[in-house]
Amino acid sequence: MNFSRGNRVFFDSTGKVLWQTGEIWESTLPVQHEEIKGEILYVDLEVNSYDSLKQYIASINPETKEPVFEYFSEPEPTEDQLKIKKLEEDILLLQTDAKEGGIL
Repeated sequence: MNFSRGNRVFFDSTGKVLWQTGEIWESTLPVQHEEIKGEILYVDLEVNSYDSLKQYIASINPETKEPVFEYFSEPEPTEDQLKIKKLEEDILLLQTDAKEGGIL
């Protein structure tokens, strides 16, 4: 069974669009918009204040207004990547063997 969800659009009092959740179509899990509780707040972060390739903002501490970061998990190496790593190790062993004159 496939599920879908429409776009949620956030805007200011002038009607200017601030942010959109985007649509989700053909999800295998039901995805619904969460209820918004209280007021919508924001925090401005400085440019390059964190490495967005290694970590992401998991949440904002509502008391301190500081972001809470979490690191992306490392993807599992593919079978081809594992084979390449093994070949690189074998090459290094052969190079060392040739340089040292073999194992005594």
